[in-house]
Amino acid sequence: MKPADTFRTLFNSLWSKSNRAAKRPRRRHRRLRSETLESRQLLAADLNLFQHNFFDSEDVNDDGIVSPVDALAILNAIQRNQSDEGGMFTDVNNDGRRSPIDALRVLNRINRGGDKDRNDSPTDTETTVPDLPDEVRSIDGTGNNLEDENLGAAGTTLLRVADADYADGISEPGGEDRPSAREISNVLSDASVDSEGNDRGLSAFIYVWGQFIDHDIDLSLSQEDGETFDIAVPAGDPYFDPSGTGDVTIGLSRSVYDLTTGTSVDNPREQVNAITAYIDGSQVYGSDQETADGLRSFEGGRLVITDDGLLPLDESGMVIAGDIRASENISLTAIQTLFAREHNRLADEISAADPDLTDEEIYQQARAIVIAEIQSITYNEFLPALLGNNAIDSYDGYDASVNPSIANEFSTAAFRFGHSTLNDDIEFFDNDGLEVRDEISLTEAFFNPSLLEETGIDSILKYDASSQSMQIDLEVVDSLRNFLFGPPGAGGFDLVSLNIQRGRDHGLADYNSTRVAYGLDPVESFADITSDVELQGKLESLYGDVNNIDLWVGLLAEDHVRGASVGETHQAIISDQFERIRDGDRFWYENVFEGRELKELQQTTLADIIERNTNVEGLQENVFFMNATVSGTVTQAVDNSASNRSRSSSSNRNNNSSRDVAVEGVELELLDDEGNVIDSTTTDRKGSYRFSNFVHTGEYQIRLAETGETLDLLVSNGATRLRGLDFEIVV
Repeated sequence: MKPADTFRTLFNSLWSKSNRAAKRPRRRHRRLRSETLESRQLLAADLNLFQHNFFDSEDVNDDGIVSPVDALAILNAIQRNQSDEGGMFTDVNNDGRRSPIDALRVLNRINRGGDKDRNDSPTDTETTVPDLPDEVRSIDGTGNNLEDENLGAAGTTLLRVADADYADGISEPGGEDRPSAREISNVLSDASVDSEGNDRGLSAFIYVWGQFIDHDIDLSLSQEDGETFDIAVPAGDPYFDPSGTGDVTIGLSRSVYDLTTGTSVDNPREQVNAITAYIDGSQVYGSDQETADGLRSFEGGRLVITDDGLLPLDESGMVIAGDIRASENISLTAIQTLFAREHNRLADEISAADPDLTDEEIYQQARAIVIAEIQSITYNEFLPALLGNNAIDSYDGYDASVNPSIANEFSTAAFRFGHSTLNDDIEFFDNDGLEVRDEISLTEAFFNPSLLEETGIDSILKYDASSQSMQIDLEVVDSLRNFLFGPPGAGGFDLVSLNIQRGRDHGLADYNSTRVAYGLDPVESFADITSDVELQGKLESLYGDVNNIDLWVGLLAEDHVRGASVGETHQAIISDQFERIRDGDRFWYENVFEGRELKELQQTTLADIIERNTNVEGLQENVFFMNATVSGTVTQAVDNSASNRSRSSSSNRNNNSSRDVAVEGVELELLDDEGNVIDSTTTDRKGSYRFSNFVHTGEYQIRLAETGETLDLLVSNGATRLRGLDFEIVV
């Protein structure tokens, strides 16, 4: 029997013995899956019964190559019921179990040729430019659904999954019996100065793309000269009321709402989404015809862009883009610029391929492709990075009965997770992952798009791919919590307070009621939300009752689901929203394109688009992860001469006088480029060590703690894996 046949027989045998899960029915419209609290807590505890390789999940033996040996290691471990992993990473899909499915993932990777580096493929491979669809989507979202032409269109109301919870049941802000939003912010969200990175290696692109896509699907405008809902500041607040007057407030205008609502308890106030709910490039092209026309050159299907490849600025110094928020920070402005360049690159290709096409035809064809790329990146890279690999159901085609509109729970609470992930500075990296200019604080990056005239977008995009984001939790950096848009008293704001207060303005239901509305069991204690005992105590001191927690607070407090960076309720809300956006979009790219065109769109990554439109090179394949690792061994030369003398001369003829043996328990240190020790470890019984907590690229050193001997290394991108950094101890 051939080795491959033996392997297949072993796999099939083990598969038949395993408990096959029944195929779950497809969820329609909204996720209504519930779990017992006991199982949820088990997930939160993350017992790590079997190891998962976060750097390359299918590389089970961590030798840098994905091969049948990796699948065989899993099957052998299952067959022997092996509990000691012996350095193997056998939980490939990171579901907390080890099963033939893990081996199948390895085999699928091999069959796809997935062990090749993205930069090993030829750059001159011919690509297909998808043709213009038979019908193009409108700018304002109307006409997408043929039965209800306004479904998901700009200017329609947000929908609710949970019942509204206004103080009077109609329109008065909720949360009247809860502490001030600023008090909650001070207690729960003061970021530790030592906070760095996150437990899954998510890069800064998790919040950059999150904000970019958020500006594609929802915008709640504030009333002008209308109702206010100011945030009370606790007396003596060190930032906003240092003199202790007790009279300070943080100003907040209430959101624009549908004037036909808010008339009775049967017709509570409903807020308006100013842009389309569809992922249709609204932030690039606009959500109304006037804006869309103002972004076009009307020559060759191109968008207006400067000679330096930047977005133009208006009279106030802000960028002119499809969304009014495009200047909020320079990372956002950089990616807005990137997709304007991508549109123009495609327009030039389309025009060159068929000079007879009109400006309008070129524009619409390039627009359709850009929208498809944004959709593909969101669902194939961003959402799996954020929610885990299996949180979103597979696509079954367009469903006219699905309402794609944005849920209030999503836009006003769940999708504001990114505020906790931002770093307090922005840096500028070259292709080697090294700084090319001084970093700036996040406060300096607010509404400062002219800075791109000095820096360009390359070094910012490289930094976003090469630096980890902060953990998704309740902690928020000072630039957002105390100095948003300026110092206190001079434009300063607290984004945490805003999130909480905005939820009350919109009459969002409390955390527990929202869980029930999404088909989840209610929590019965603060310990059901988080395993962090200190956080449990803070929540109880603020809210007293587990049934009265502000939704944004409850979502960010949750223990994360295994393999994801959000909690159970958080995952349910985001998954529900993105499934409805996709399934209710008649122009969804998988419903419009097919064959080779569709395949190329699905294989286009954010890294591809960055490298096509900038001078950035050598990015990791998935820029949503910044996971680098270095490893090596420590050995000691042992003299064999004594043992050799006891052997016959013939048997000694091929023996060296010494041999290297592994040394266990040797301490090694990881140093940054300033000589600071940022991590330490000791060698295992095989003499092996590993460091994997690199929060950004750059120059580092490995040092033997006892002798001071060092090895220099360069982490140049988010997928750097350096092996063979070995030390030999001389005795």
